[in-house]
Amino acid sequence: MRLTVPNPKIKLYEDGFDGHDQLNRKATGNKLSDLVERIDDPLVIALDGAWGSGKSFFLKCWVGAHRKREGNTTETVYFDAFQHDFLDDPLIALTGAIAERFETSKAKETEHRGERSKKIKKAAWTVGKGALRIGASVATFGATEVLSEVGDVVAKAVGDEAKALLSSDSGDDEAEEFWSAHHARIAAMEAFRLALSELTEPDETEHPQRKLVIVIDELDRCRPDYALSLLEIIKHFFNVPGVHFVLGVNLKELQNSVRARYGSGVEAETYLQKFTTMQMTLNQFFEKHSSDLVWTKYFQKCAEQMEFPTEARALLKTTENILSRFKLSRDQSLRDAERVLTTLVAMPNLKTNFYLNTEVCIGTMAVLKVLAPSIYQTIRLSSGSAFIAGEHFETTTDEFDQHGELITLIWKALEDHNDLTTRELAELSNHCSSLRSENWQSQLGKVANKYLEVFDLSDF
Repeated sequence: MRLTVPNPKIKLYEDGFDGHDQLNRKATGNKLSDLVERIDDPLVIALDGAWGSGKSFFLKCWVGAHRKREGNTTETVYFDAFQHDFLDDPLIALTGAIAERFETSKAKETEHRGERSKKIKKAAWTVGKGALRIGASVATFGATEVLSEVGDVVAKAVGDEAKALLSSDSGDDEAEEFWSAHHARIAAMEAFRLALSELTEPDETEHPQRKLVIVIDELDRCRPDYALSLLEIIKHFFNVPGVHFVLGVNLKELQNSVRARYGSGVEAETYLQKFTTMQMTLNQFFEKHSSDLVWTKYFQKCAEQMEFPTEARALLKTTENILSRFKLSRDQSLRDAERVLTTLVAMPNLKTNFYLNTEVCIGTMAVLKVLAPSIYQTIRLSSGSAFIAGEHFETTTDEFDQHGELITLIWKALEDHNDLTTRELAELSNHCSSLRSENWQSQLGKVANKYLEVFDLSDF
């Protein structure tokens, strides 16, 4: 058995949604592809989704699916920001990922694209490293030496003005001023943009013939200073026609990064709007009361991947039904379903054939432990306290099958004030004969302590 769901095996840039799309998100990917192909102006699209909504999975599938579109000329680049936030310079890390993608691409004109990738790396080095020492270099070696050190990229960017200054006998002071740190950094930034625009192969009207879409994932997991520096770099350095960004991000968490850096009083949402062109919400598909739901299929697929024993099928079905009924102020996520399964897989005696009333108690407390831990602890530690199911779960039976109605009956029996009819009591006795009526109220806490408190999985 497995404690968690294994990471899906996706061949980056090769696999698309086919064979991986358990959440029916191919249509969402097509909408994103249509947008980036239609628009030439630089775009920064924030793909917003809560943690556990499957953003990374979606983006990894999408970078391959987009490249496989018929007639595609767009290159996609996937950049995991969290894996690079130990570095000080986001520009160097991001540029390195772009250059590596073009150097390894099997597209036509690989040689030309490789030369362009070298140029963009050189330009990035100029901005990130070389520009910091230009002021001292001018005083030591002179402007000509600096120009040679920085390379042809900067020479092309600053153009005839720099050449005139450098060749003038009487312009030493002016040339030295030009090559001050401030002016040199601006020149290097322009050189970087020029090298970047060449990757889109603009025609004589500067219309990009190819697109470059850079996917930045896990931005909200980065250090606040790194995440916000990366946004600044995108805004100032990558504002080039035909170059688009898709940011996989939990906007609420990124807003917290803004507040961490600039103070709690800052308008974080307004601040982030300066860096994004538009937002696209990645729905989590966690609807209720249907056996044909995407999330239900996901729950079942995860259970299969975690290799639950066949004896646990009834418990899984009961827990799945209970999870679908849970009330929560926030949207439930796919990660929530995984965490409930992890809570179950750590149970001892998982191969036991439990009575239905015990299954309902286990499933109820497993869901509460993950989605409402404070309520879980209150029930677990207060033996004999009332459990009012209607406060935490949907108890209407109109839309449920017989199994669901039995769950509701058991919940009613667990409450302090039972109003079970004779028929309901008879139905319960057929399914829950092992449980004496005087033990109903303490059953939830007993089950939690016996089965769910063996291991502390609070950090999983």
